Amino acid sequence: MRRSAGRRPHAAHTDDWLITYADTITLLLCLFAVLFASALNKNDDRAKVPPTPVASAAPAAPTNRLPVPTQPPDILEGNLPMHGIAHASERTADPDDIVPPPPPRPIPRRPTMPPATISSASLRQRLESQGTPILEQSGERIHTIQISSNAFFPPGSATLSDSGKTVLREVAANLKSTRFDGYQITVEGHTDDEPITSGPFPSNWELSTARAAAVVRAFIDTGIPAFRLRAAGYADTFPTAPNRDSSGRAIKENQAKNRRVVIRLDKEE
Repeated sequence: MRRSAGRRPHAAHTDDWLITYADTITLLLCLFAVLFASALNKNDDRAKVPPTPVASAAPAAPTNRLPVPTQPPDILEGNLPMHGIAHASERTADPDDIVPPPPPRPIPRRPTMPPATISSASLRQRLESQGTPILEQSGERIHTIQISSNAFFPPGSATLSDSGKTVLREVAANLKSTRFDGYQITVEGHTDDEPITSGPFPSNWELSTARAAAVVRAFIDTGIPAFRLRAAGYADTFPTAPNRDSSGRAIKENQAKNRRVVIRLDKEE
């Protein structure tokens, strides 16, 4: 009896853990029930909200606004756009506030005056009386004077005659005037098609070039700067009239016209 009486209190407390276990299971079931109910309520709320209709945007009317200039991001300051979205610190310009720049002002151009005639009236009359008329042509940027070679050189020679030196001194006096400042002077020598058979020049090329150089040297002696002068010989490649007829016979009058000295003035830019 004593042994059984001593064991009864111990046996009465052997199943106490079952109570704690049952309480824990009950609390977990309640927690799962609450979570499941909350999830059901959220799904019901989403189902009740109708979908928002998406209206199709009407095409915008074209405007004549200028494009808004965008400033490149500043990498050092961390001003980097994310997927096309501007940084929060950037200020978007309103196209209405952009004022177009004024049109450029036209640069006033200095009016170009046609150059005066190179030859004087007295020189033209004197040469016309000798049968060597002067032909002058004026343009906005080009001026030419054409004189027969008979007024400057003996036949087949490139040595200036005394009358030729007189003519060139008078022409040079006009070329040195301020009216012809900024013009490049080119002296052209031209001959007829008669081949040269004797003398110091093997062909008309050397003869025409030597005559042009002789005129240039005469201009330099009168005080015209050398950098403004050029000499060119063209032989019989640029005739003003046919040297021969259809049968090949020489036309003396035309050959005399083709033997000439041309002084060409070109306006420099």
